[in-house]
Order: sequence, then C-alpha cells, then structure tokens
Amino acid sequence: MSEERILPYTYLLLRLPSGAPRVVRLIPDLTISLGKFGSFPSNALLYRPYNLTFDILDPPAVGLRLVSAEEVTRDILGGGEDTEAEGTGHYDLEIAGESEEDGGEVMRTNKETVDDPLSQKLSWTEIEQLKKQGAGSGRDLVQRLLESHTAIHQKTPFALQKYTLRKTKKFLRRFTVLPLTVTSLTTYLLDTKEPIKILEMRNETIALMLSLANVHYGGRYLVIDESGGLLVSAVAERLGLLEYTPTEPEESKEEDTTRKRCPDTPLPTANTIALIHPNEQPNLSLLKYFSYDTNNPTTSHPLHTHLRTLNWLQLVDPNADISLQRPEEIPVETLATFKGGKRSAYWRKHRRWEKTSRIVAEVQKGGFDGLLVAAFMDLKGILRHAVPLLKGSAQIVAYSQNRESVIELADCYSAARKAEWRNEGEEVADDEDGVGDPTIVLAPTVHETRVRKWQVLPGRTHPVMTARGGAEGVVFAGTRVLPVEGKVEARGRFRGQKKRKDDSNDDDSEVGVDGRGEMMPTSPLKKVKSDI
Repeated sequence: MSEERILPYTYLLLRLPSGAPRVVRLIPDLTISLGKFGSFPSNALLYRPYNLTFDILDPPAVGLRLVSAEEVTRDILGGGEDTEAEGTGHYDLEIAGESEEDGGEVMRTNKETVDDPLSQKLSWTEIEQLKKQGAGSGRDLVQRLLESHTAIHQKTPFALQKYTLRKTKKFLRRFTVLPLTVTSLTTYLLDTKEPIKILEMRNETIALMLSLANVHYGGRYLVIDESGGLLVSAVAERLGLLEYTPTEPEESKEEDTTRKRCPDTPLPTANTIALIHPNEQPNLSLLKYFSYDTNNPTTSHPLHTHLRTLNWLQLVDPNADISLQRPEEIPVETLATFKGGKRSAYWRKHRRWEKTSRIVAEVQKGGFDGLLVAAFMDLKGILRHAVPLLKGSAQIVAYSQNRESVIELADCYSAARKAEWRNEGEEVADDEDGVGDPTIVLAPTVHETRVRKWQVLPGRTHPVMTARGGAEGVVFAGTRVLPVEGKVEARGRFRGQKKRKDDSNDDDSEVGVDGRGEMMPTSPLKKVKSDI
C-alpha cells in the first residue's frame, strides 16, 4: 500500500472491541456507522497510518480520539494504575498457619465463590440509561459496573481480569484500523460470511497452494477459480498486481473515455494470470475489495492488462463460440454514413473480438509456469484439458473440499495407470472421464494441513474448543513433465558385465569394461576394496 496511509475510496478492516471484524469503504465526506458502538465522520481517518486504535467521542462531540499503545495494553490486561498493588500473578498466594514454617503457601482460587446474578446491583434499565448518556467512550460505564458488583472483592486477579475484559469488549466504543489484505479478507469471509462461497479455503491452505505452485513475480499462471476471485487475488498479490492507488470515480471515468478513443495497447507477455471460468462472465466479485470491478474495470489498474479471462467453450471448442466469430467487415465508405452510436458499436464489437481472439490464441499456445485449481467441477476433467497447456517442470496444484476426489485424482497418475496407458493407450485415451495421458504428470502427492488455535495458560493448555469446523481441505500437487519420444537406451558401467582376465596377469585388477565392451582402468579405491 502506498506509504501505508489510509487513502480515500479504499476498503478498510475495522476490528471492534469484541474482536468482530467490519469491512467498510472509506468515502470522503460521509458518516461511518458501527451500530451500537456509534458513528464517526470518514474524514477523521483520511491519510492516517494503519494499525492505530481510536475511541469514538461521546455526543455532542464528533470525531475520534487516538488511543496510545500503553492504554490499549492496560485495558486488555485489565486493571488500572494500581494493578501492582492488587497482584500481578494469575492467582493470590495465602499463607496457611501463623507462619511459613507452620503451613506454607496455598493458592487462593475462586472455588468457594458463587456466581449470583444479584451481585450486580445495576439493572439493565440503568445500564441502558448510562449508555445513552455516554461518558468516556464507555470506560465510565465499565467502572460503574465494577463498583456496583458486590462480590468483586472475592474474585482472584485473574478472574477480575476476565470480568473486566468481558465488560470492556461489550461496552467500550473503540476500534482498530487494519489494512484489508487477502489474509484478513479470508478470515473475515470465514468468520462472518458464507464460507461455502470460497470453498472453505483457509489462509494456511492458500499459502500451501502458492508455495507448491511456486508463484513468483514474472511468471505466467493458469488459474481455475470458483471461489469468487479469492484464489486470483492471492496469486495477484504474490505477483504485485494489487498495488494500486484508487482515484475519484469521476476521474476514472474520464480516463476510461480517453482510453477507449486510443487503440488497444499490446498485452503483456509475463507476470500474467489466465482465468478459465465455466460461465459467460467470470465471478470475480471479491476483487472489488482491491479497487477492481470486473463489470466496470479501471484501465489504470494492473489487473486490467495482466488478467485474461476465457470460458471453457472458448478453450475446448473455439469454433462453437459465437463471440469468436469474426464480425462482418463493413467498407469505410459505408461506415462513414452510419450514425455515431452505430459506428461506435461496430468498432467496440470489433475490438472485443480482437481481444478475445488474442487471449484464446495465447492460452491455447500454452507454456504456463503453473496451474492452480479451486473449483466445484470434477478435477479430472479440468486437468485433462489444462495440464497439456503447461510447460515442462511446471507445478500443478488442485484444491478440493473432499478428500475422496483428490485421492481419486492422484490414483489416475499412479504407476499402475501409467503402465495401463502404455499397454492400451488408445482405449484409455477415449475415456472422457479420465485425465488423458497420465505420463505427463510426475510425483503426484496429496497434502492436508490445518492450523489449530491453542489456549496457552498455566496448567490449562489445550486446543480451543470453540474453533470453527468445516471442511479440512485437501490439496493435490504434481509436476508437469515432457516424456521422451522413442526408445530409451541406457549406457554405462554395470557390475555384472565386468570382464576379468587370468589371475596370472598382474594388471588384471586395474582394468574394466565399459558399456561398449572397451577396456578402461579401475579406480584405486575399488582396487583396495577388491584386495580386502
């Protein structure tokens, strides 16, 4: 991001006190509402650094108050300036007996404490009244709750921290501004939206796919993405194609109008993404969070020229696609008699046909550096048409929610399948449900990874029991190879073909036979071994 500053018309991730994320678009001269936490003017965040924490001022004041890191840490740990006087550990230690020799240190817990709802003297009506009055961005309300609790003195310091932090998350009107990256967007979609729309892909799964596919700057990658553009966004971020400074919509429209009047510039040949989609238009709705709208693209965005899209019909059977049919040629004299709108529509259709034809021809030519798949479709059918488009040593990575489909795909490239292909090549090739030639993929492997959160506390270390479930997610990986054509003949020195002479010859141990039957000297090390 440019200078790590909050720019207008960008999407931000606001982390609320409760830990819930909220994605907002920063449009100048508007008011951003956070529900029960209040609202604030959007101009208060413009050109400020990221990762800062703000308090929403109480009405009638309007604006934000910058919260220092020391204050944030103190509120998270719970307690005030006199925390050291109350105790710094998780537990209080009491001495049993008159002296340490008589008894010893005993851990004081809240075992004898009884949670009684009547311990809180403030009623819900009084709490709502205090919230409407608004004081200290909610800190005064938290303090009143602590003071009105009759059993607060019975709590251990650790229990008091938990109680204070719980009330702070509920009533404190505070948020932290974070940049919206692919990692944070994935977490946001998994926790608050419908995970099935992104195939329940987690951050560790996406990172594994990018690593196995060796995605790096300057490469050409073939992507099949049915997760709304999440996989495309991850690849584009690795290629540096999401670095873009958004501008005012009116300015971008003027740029688009100027761009349409000029002839099309040549498409780049490196650092590109070719997306194959099953529908008439690709589903890349998640790219809007990175200032790129596929329905109304901005020509100055890097993805406008580095992202190419085509559907499966254009790849498999181009002659059956209507959009690839050449428009009817109209003479210049006849075209000059048309009205402006009809003439513009003709040239627009002609430019669309030229661009689509170039993209299809480029993809069919192949030579891609990697293949990444995340789709609901059958993986075998996808790899049947996509793997031949890769160059030698290119990496193949395919993700599926189900373990069975990935295992079945890996079995299609096993040694038994390759032997069957060599014996019955034509019959296996006619199988439309197969993957085609299995000898072009080497070392098929299946990966499964999941990062689990753990609670790490003294004596209470265990996995978090409230972690979300869902699909584990399995990844298939392989390497594209180019099988050699013709018969392979091995040559070299073989232990079973050594030629020995009579023992009477002193130089017999110093000579050998190579693969062509010619005599050659034996190394001194082998001579010593033979003597032993």
